[in-house]
Amino acid sequence: MIRISSQQIFSNGISRLQSLNANIQRTEEQISTGKKVNRASDDPVAAARILKLDQEVARIEQFQRNAGLAENRLNQEEGALTSMVDVVQRVRELTVQAGNATLSDNDRDSIASELRQRLDQLANLTNTRDASGEYIFSGFQGDTPAFGKNISGHYVYQGDEGQRFLEIDDGVRIAISDHGKGVFVDIPSAHTTFFAEASPANASSAQISTGMVLDQDAYDTFVDSLNGDDLVVRFQDDGAGGLNYEVVAKSEPEPKTVLSTGAYTSGESIVFEGIQFEITGAQLNDTFNIKTSGKQSLFSSIEKLIYGLEQQPLTPAQATIDGATGFTPNTGDVMYINGIALGPFSAGDTVADLNAAINGSIELQQAGVSSELDGNQLVITGQGQDLRISAADESVAPAVTTWTGDLAVTGGKFEDLSVVAGVGVTSINVASGQQAFYDLIADSLINLDNVQDSVLRTQTELGGRMNAVESTADFLEDSSTYSKDIRSQLQDVDFAEAISTLSFQSFVLQAAQQSFAQVSQLSLFDRL
Repeated sequence: MIRISSQQIFSNGISRLQSLNANIQRTEEQISTGKKVNRASDDPVAAARILKLDQEVARIEQFQRNAGLAENRLNQEEGALTSMVDVVQRVRELTVQAGNATLSDNDRDSIASELRQRLDQLANLTNTRDASGEYIFSGFQGDTPAFGKNISGHYVYQGDEGQRFLEIDDGVRIAISDHGKGVFVDIPSAHTTFFAEASPANASSAQISTGMVLDQDAYDTFVDSLNGDDLVVRFQDDGAGGLNYEVVAKSEPEPKTVLSTGAYTSGESIVFEGIQFEITGAQLNDTFNIKTSGKQSLFSSIEKLIYGLEQQPLTPAQATIDGATGFTPNTGDVMYINGIALGPFSAGDTVADLNAAINGSIELQQAGVSSELDGNQLVITGQGQDLRISAADESVAPAVTTWTGDLAVTGGKFEDLSVVAGVGVTSINVASGQQAFYDLIADSLINLDNVQDSVLRTQTELGGRMNAVESTADFLEDSSTYSKDIRSQLQDVDFAEAISTLSFQSFVLQAAQQSFAQVSQLSLFDRL
């Protein structure tokens, strides 16, 4: 026989009421939070799975933020490049216009002025910043403008060759930047060229112009002779209170061979081996670097074009023959101008006969070559092109000398023609400022096309990256939806079920309370 004391009845009743009340509180918590697992004790297995799913969702959300950042960076770069293409196209149009032979000096100055504005516009575009204020084309040097002017006023690259990457999914890294050196500097040049800069060790603030190539063949031959070595222009005391300049090969050990020298006048053109530039404000011991390159930056291409428009005179090629001593043919002698034969001449012919032969040649007329007697001097002029005057037939190899008398022609680029009795320097090139300028125009058009190719190639790569970011973002969105759906099934409460359970639990609690109230009033003393 089991005896139940009044104490037991009260203890069991209170315990039961507390349990029912705890169930109601748990259900009310689920309804208020919307979660049926609020602590690990609610469902240990589900809680462990929910924790893993929370981590997965957080990981996906971080990748989604990365993908959004990558998309913004790439969109910003693509927008800058698109604007650059438009500006470069305008520069190309101006270049074509500059090649018009009917333009006046004022017209060319106007074109140069607009080109300077376009140059600054391109500099602003290459120095585009992202939302955090970093320069997008500076590589890892985000706090440094990609392009800035050096002491001579030329735009130079100031960043590095770093490329930033961002992970947008496990094992998926996307490049979110392109350094300006690869896009705007390392661009193939139409021909071997050079760019000039002042040494940072100079004590003065002397400047060097961008310069231009006047004679590509002469410069190429010179560069080959130096195996592509760079040059240094340095200054020495001339002993009379002035300065002399010297051009030497950079890599040659001291004492260096002087390749070219002359008296220095600030701002006056220095011309040697087919190139031209100016140095302003140089002092003793200053040095300037002339760097040979097969590549040319976007800015250098435009700067050289501006230099040609402002500095290169459109003078025709002119050669001179002294009628008294420079033209004494033997019978049968033949000379050539730009490959066109003149003659045969007879013994006793004069420069007047040569003048008539030149002006009577339809081929030379069509080539823009004419001549004119100035007293006893015959001046031969070539419009729009260099002149090649030769006392030998150069259509065969080796060339055959066709002049047995005396012939002397001055005005050559590097040396004059001088034949005595058929022996001597048999041919010369006579430089045309027009030819040098039109060659610059042609080279500039090629260089600008190469710039556009570089930018368009980068845009194509950007398009591929943007497609990768978009497809990865779509995948992340699907993964996020799937993970959240599973987590919702494990964690989120069914409100209809929870409210129904709460109503039932409230009813049970109420019944238990009433029952306890009745039972608690029972006592054995009532039966005595």
